[in-house]
Amino acid sequence: MTKTKRTRKTKTLRNLAWTAALLLILALLLAFDALNGDPLSQRWAVHRAIRYAEKLYPGQTFHWDERTAVDGQFFHYVVYVQSDQSGDTNFAVQTRFWLLTDDEIRGMEFEPDHVFYVENRWHTAYRMGAEASQQAAACLTAQAPELHFASSYGAQRNIVDINLCYTEQDGVTPADYVDDLPLDAAFDKTLLQKVPSRLCAQILWDRKPTEADIQQVLHTLKAVLEANDLPITYYDIALVPNADYADHSAFLADVLESGLMPANEIA
Repeated sequence: MTKTKRTRKTKTLRNLAWTAALLLILALLLAFDALNGDPLSQRWAVHRAIRYAEKLYPGQTFHWDERTAVDGQFFHYVVYVQSDQSGDTNFAVQTRFWLLTDDEIRGMEFEPDHVFYVENRWHTAYRMGAEASQQAAACLTAQAPELHFASSYGAQRNIVDINLCYTEQDGVTPADYVDDLPLDAAFDKTLLQKVPSRLCAQILWDRKPTEADIQQVLHTLKAVLEANDLPITYYDIALVPNADYADHSAFLADVLESGLMPANEIA
């Protein structure tokens, strides 16, 4: 083999090695990007999400809700967009492989995110429920001071949690009451005469509660709220012993729950 041929072969092998190395680096970068995303793709996804939302809602402008992260894995980015004109108009938009942009899909009906949360009024019902909870909490604190509430798990940590558009058969279904839930409207007490509702609360009790105790509490809650034009359709409360228990099972055994109680069955 001549020197020229050996040199040519060495260059070819070197070029193949460089090509293999570059392909390996590219594969590693793509793998990292697939698992973690990258800032440029994230910003591109935000741009596309805003443009997509503004096409859905002409006349409104949108921004990225920076309280939420831009999730990106496997070239799939999810951006939460918020209307500048409508507080209730916010939803998730997904971009896949940089060019395919549409809604996230939600619910048992597999609806686009903007349909589920905005058009079917989930955001509106939740916000109004939180406002109703605040009004109910103020009335109960002032007019039933003998009741000591534990913070509820919903409604912005109010002492009660009111779910609007609630029925025993279907749970919360705002889509059935769209006409009663205008976007961005403040909660009005008369709404409780149009849509069914459920109030959840936990009340601390200084002894082991009895069925008579829970009936008395239900009576008090209903009387105070209806006197303040806040009629609730269902009540679901628990009396929780306010004492130290060495055994958690014994504590749970002493918690007394009303179950779902229709207001018209409360004496």
